[in-house]
Amino acid sequence: MSRLQKKKKQRHPSLSAPFVLAAFIFLISAGLWLGVFGILQPIKQTFLDISGSAQKWLEIPFAWTKDIWSSYIALRDIKTENESLKHEIERLQREIASYKEAVMANARYKRLLDIKNQEKIPVVAASVIGEDLAPWVWSLTIDKGIRDGVGPEMPVLADDGIIGQVVESSDRFSKVLLIADQNSAVAAIDQRSRTPGILKGNGDGLCRLAYVGKEEDVAVGDEVITSGTDQIFPKGLPLGKIIAVDKGSGSDLFQTVTVKPAAGLKKAEDVLVQIRGKPLVEGLH
Repeated sequence: MSRLQKKKKQRHPSLSAPFVLAAFIFLISAGLWLGVFGILQPIKQTFLDISGSAQKWLEIPFAWTKDIWSSYIALRDIKTENESLKHEIERLQREIASYKEAVMANARYKRLLDIKNQEKIPVVAASVIGEDLAPWVWSLTIDKGIRDGVGPEMPVLADDGIIGQVVESSDRFSKVLLIADQNSAVAAIDQRSRTPGILKGNGDGLCRLAYVGKEEDVAVGDEVITSGTDQIFPKGLPLGKIIAVDKGSGSDLFQTVTVKPAAGLKKAEDVLVQIRGKPLVEGLH
């Protein structure tokens, strides 16, 4: 073999060695990298679990705060809506009260008009504007006076019966003495038995049918009406109802007959004043 051929055979191992070495290093590096990566993988998973749990727990207060804020906004809206509904309800209640008051007033006016038409008497409608505050005085003030044709010695009627008569008048106002006052007296009669008497005030809101003999037929529940014999009050108008009868002792000449007025005396709001008559009032002259 020639020297040239020997040199060619010796060059092959020297040329392939670097490639083998590079491949070997690559394989070793890849293996090391894969090994390190494999070792770190559990750590990364653990870190991911910890960070995920932390984020989950940190999200709870944020979600809670968000829910509270949403609830606050909702409650504020509900409160605003409730306030609006409350004002609307109050407005409707005022309207209903106004309608009821108008209906009641119309009913009173109708009853007063019926009385006027039935009795065919000249009357003036008036409104009650005040009452005497003294407990022993039963009187009202009305908004009609001399310029309206109203003066002393004129009967006053409410929608449910006689309430009294005018005792004082100014240009625009008048004072009405109620039938429950101790100074008041009205000619009356028991509607059932036709027993006559004089209705006097007790000064406590009640009246008594005076001068009723012990043998007269009067009973609890009987209606007492005006007799018309005093030529002051129209005949047949309600005065009240008998609520108690006491015949007294043997020496008594008269029964004690207690009468509850038919009209709500100090509750009267609208009245009719009869333009005529003279009073049957005791102790005023």
